[in-house]
Amino acid sequence: MNPTDFAWATVQSIAQRTPKEIKVIVDKTEYPHLERDSVGYLIHLSEPRRVRESLLSLHGLFFDNDNEGKASLWRMYRASLYHLSLHAAATDYSIYQDFAISHNANNAMFAISMAEDFAIRGYAKSMWPGLILDEAYANYITWLRFRDLSMEKDPQILVAANLLSYQMVGKPIAQVLIADLDRDIESVHASLAKFSSEVEKLYTEKIGRPELGLVSKMKLEAAETIVQLFEKENLYLSNVHSLPYTDSHGKNTLFDSRVIAKDQDKKNAALHASFSELSISLPGNKIRENDDAMMNEGNSILGDWEVQLTQKQRLIELFKTLDPKTHLDEFTFPNEDYAEFVRTRAKLIGPIRRVLEQLRTLNQVADENSGKESGYVDIPVAIQVVASKSDRNDVFVQEETMKKSEAWAILVDSSKSLESLKGQVKDISVCLSEVARDLIPNQNSWAMYSFDNRMYIVKDFNEMYGSQSKGRIGGLANGIKTLLPDAIRIAARRLDNTNEALKVLLVASDGFPLGYEGIDKDLIDTIQKVSRAGIELIGLGIGSSAIAKYFRSNCVIETPFDLMNHFVRTYVELSSSF
Repeated sequence: MNPTDFAWATVQSIAQRTPKEIKVIVDKTEYPHLERDSVGYLIHLSEPRRVRESLLSLHGLFFDNDNEGKASLWRMYRASLYHLSLHAAATDYSIYQDFAISHNANNAMFAISMAEDFAIRGYAKSMWPGLILDEAYANYITWLRFRDLSMEKDPQILVAANLLSYQMVGKPIAQVLIADLDRDIESVHASLAKFSSEVEKLYTEKIGRPELGLVSKMKLEAAETIVQLFEKENLYLSNVHSLPYTDSHGKNTLFDSRVIAKDQDKKNAALHASFSELSISLPGNKIRENDDAMMNEGNSILGDWEVQLTQKQRLIELFKTLDPKTHLDEFTFPNEDYAEFVRTRAKLIGPIRRVLEQLRTLNQVADENSGKESGYVDIPVAIQVVASKSDRNDVFVQEETMKKSEAWAILVDSSKSLESLKGQVKDISVCLSEVARDLIPNQNSWAMYSFDNRMYIVKDFNEMYGSQSKGRIGGLANGIKTLLPDAIRIAARRLDNTNEALKVLLVASDGFPLGYEGIDKDLIDTIQKVSRAGIELIGLGIGSSAIAKYFRSNCVIETPFDLMNHFVRTYVELSSSF
């Protein structure tokens, strides 16, 4: 399991939504944020980074790459994931439409974000109490990251900082030095804590289904209390401040420390305060930052993640050696978007299902193995038949022709020109991969790549066709150039590295190479060289007959059903001829 797999399992459990209803993206974004697409919520999480062999990073904070460091990073990752998942389960931002247009935009967003954070704190305590421990730990670490505010003069920044500090550890981080404002900040925090407790009580008494109208009214009142704290003093935020592990609304300028200070007394005080703020008490008043279970989980998942990082980097290095003079800008993996794969597959499930049913029917016929009445006698079986006086006649063994092993590489054009022909790269890739999964039983015997000005490794020969590969398909997008000859050379050389006897390169493209002078001649020369090397080349013209100019074996495809059917026919014809 890696951080993305863990995120998907967690989101589906907490938010009770499938990939058709919610999207989870884990990538290089520095801070997490909650968005909406045309379907519903999009949870955008920050992936851990390996800065160097001994150092990891998350949300701009550095962690030692050892047991303690991994456990701390993993707690922060989980806290971020839990926080956004709870929002997806219990937050409806549409209730703030009128509120938002009645106040300064940044002030309103800050107030809404804080009101919702206290609301989901109450929701979590009632419905998911086991998640609170990670929130407390994340608050403790985040509070230690506060930048030095001793010289800060802007009162609006100090008010925001103190409200966030109260939210984390129940006390201010700095004095505002405006008459009664420090006391007002403390009062607002007290009202928010009471609001959170009331939300917890409502969810508990209503068995998880409180009167949502009442909860919405309470949220609006909480947000109004926060925004009035600023506006009664004519304070207007220039930035929507937030905690680095929560949903970000801008630059996190209040938390610039990348390494946590070693002052043990300060750390202990902050740790106790963060647990106290969330009403967490432990036996003996002793708090251990990372227990053995957390270390084991963090080491296991982050260990697997590091192995995958290393494997991916080695694969990229391998591809770089395949054609040192390539015009391709880089070799990379698409950003993963598993929900988009699921939604695209659901859209195309009709033609996919029809083709797969045809395949299964063919396989059942091919697998039928009735008793043979001619051939070489199977002596042990014949002895058993005679001894038992059975009427069985399946005592013969026939000599069968061994089918040659096969390796298939699928290369999909993801350039802008293909998009203009309505041949969406995701649609094409989903169809071909789903059929390839059933058509070619050995997952190490087929691979899929995509290209524009870059080469995308969607599924290599030494990778499984699982959620990671499917996520890469969902993350495919259309680029600009069509470096078709370069992509064919790379895919052919990778294919040539396999040990199978029959090697087939299936190219799905509109047949319009674009990117540098002489690319047409380069394509013709490349195809000739690949063919002479013993690789079977098939061109699938997506909405265009231009592919026929270059590929001797070709056809024009207009629909996903045509695409898959031709793939199956080609596979059966080639396989049966060897």
